[in-house]
Amino acid sequence: MNTLPGGTFARILLQEGIIDERQLDKATRVQKRLGSNKLISTILLELNMISEDDHRRMLRKHGKDFRFGDLQCEMGHITLEQLQEAIDIMQRKPGARIGEVLIQREFINERELAQGLSDQLGIPLIHIDLEMINLEVTRKFGFPFLKKNLLIPYEEGEHSISLVCSDPLNKAAIREIEEQSKKKASLSIGVRSVIETLINRMAHGAGTTGGNQDSVQNVVDAIFLAAVRNRASDIHIEPLSDRVRIRLRMDGVLVHHTDMHPDLALRVISAIKVMSEMDIADTRRHQDGRMYREVGHVHVDFRVSTYVTLYGENTVMRILRRDGGLKSLEQLQMNKTMLNRFKHEALDVPTGVIIITGPTGSGKTTTLYAGVDYLNQPNTKIITLEDPVEFAIDGIMQCSVDVKAGRDFNASLKAVMRQDPDVIVLGEIRDKTSAEVSVQAALTGHKVLTTFHTEDTIGGLLRLIDMGIETFLISSTVVSILAQRLARTICPDCRQAYLPDPRIARMIGLDEETLNNHTFHRGIGCASCNGTGYFGRTGLHELLVLNDPVREAILEHKTSHEVRDISCATTKLLSLMENGMYKVLKGMTTVEEVYRITPRSNSQRTVKEVIALMEEDET
Repeated sequence: MNTLPGGTFARILLQEGIIDERQLDKATRVQKRLGSNKLISTILLELNMISEDDHRRMLRKHGKDFRFGDLQCEMGHITLEQLQEAIDIMQRKPGARIGEVLIQREFINERELAQGLSDQLGIPLIHIDLEMINLEVTRKFGFPFLKKNLLIPYEEGEHSISLVCSDPLNKAAIREIEEQSKKKASLSIGVRSVIETLINRMAHGAGTTGGNQDSVQNVVDAIFLAAVRNRASDIHIEPLSDRVRIRLRMDGVLVHHTDMHPDLALRVISAIKVMSEMDIADTRRHQDGRMYREVGHVHVDFRVSTYVTLYGENTVMRILRRDGGLKSLEQLQMNKTMLNRFKHEALDVPTGVIIITGPTGSGKTTTLYAGVDYLNQPNTKIITLEDPVEFAIDGIMQCSVDVKAGRDFNASLKAVMRQDPDVIVLGEIRDKTSAEVSVQAALTGHKVLTTFHTEDTIGGLLRLIDMGIETFLISSTVVSILAQRLARTICPDCRQAYLPDPRIARMIGLDEETLNNHTFHRGIGCASCNGTGYFGRTGLHELLVLNDPVREAILEHKTSHEVRDISCATTKLLSLMENGMYKVLKGMTTVEEVYRITPRSNSQRTVKEVIALMEEDET
């Protein structure tokens, strides 16, 4: 058996067939030459014998096979030197626990300790708060007992009692709960200081008004409140083999919020389905629903979707806040040059189709509404067809698709044309029919604003051709296409200078001179940004205003690369990546973030040329 650091992980890799004995022998020889100061997994990664994905996957699958300290090393929470120091302290202090020593030496924090126990023991890690606790259940056991053992029974079912504790190995206290309640404990792990604070608050009367409420509803409300407070756009409730994971999409990225015992999660999902007017008895089909709630004084619409998986119903809720407010064009964070072109060369043109394109969650609807608000004048009739209406705008006629009421998309499209509109707003081009209606409306003297799902501006043009729209119709009706992404902005509370990876920096168009002479920034992670290093988002935009050379290229069925080259040469088209690179240089976002979210482009422009084009109207 390999007794060098990381031997447990090496044994697992062999058992799983990810490496063979020859590869392990080579890595072990390297490890010995280095004086055993590196984990075997680190050496295997550096030798490209395993991938980062292999490493993460094996830790998730075999966390129970590791000793706590070894697991913390593998996860990168502590170094081998710190682990050895903690072991030395334990040997001098019989009875001391490795987790407690690591916290005392400030090598890990309480959250990392709880996460490590969860990974090692396969017990869900829960983010407990006061709104989730049924006080009628908690009071049965007495606050002195709960405080002594740092555990909280917070919800009770027919056959089980949900329990969160900081020490899952305190078998005597857990057994006491089971014997007194005559129910099986559904155990979760929580952060020690959080549990202690909650017990103290409850003992002094906090939360007493919630004692008679439905405890499952309390849990649902707590999830909703956490999502709204954290500015999340989506809630994901995901059934896994041993737990249910809850993640929030914050600033476009999924962030782990809490875990939940499957028994409790089943009741939570059932409650959400009831609230969304879905069939609670049907767990074998995918379903969609909607609900409206007031969450922490914020009015929220939820679009709910369930998807049947191996371990249960995966539930996703899109959050549409009604307090978000309508943004003006000036608030979209376009640079001045691009904003002026979008206003004067696209929106001010009396007829034609304007398309906002990008993937789901890229801010298309916000930009669409900003454009509508700009056009909303006393002498202009604007009619919308949306699914659903996300912002109410005074002075325009807004219609929401309602299939049950007979207002499906295609029928409503025909009705719109009989309403004498000047501007028609279609929430989305879905198919050939909606694309044809948009083009025909433009041909008859209307202005049409709509959204599309394509990667960039050129992709939007070619997608219309793929839908079967004639090229002469596209070239004569489409005025402009605006592609966009949302890039996370650097957290101001943990902002620091750093040196980006030169390879990634070059991929987004930065040259050696800029890398050597410019100061780049990133967030290192703090409480304000939930450890992500980012807080909020900024828009990246790519604006194409069609001119005669571009129209001719469409008519001649040029390739996407040819159309892009012509657009760059004749319309000053700046790619999403170039726009992102500019915002990196302005200190708004990071090299890695731009690389993550933007499509690759083969720009021939220098950094100085990009800056000059972006700041053309600012000199």
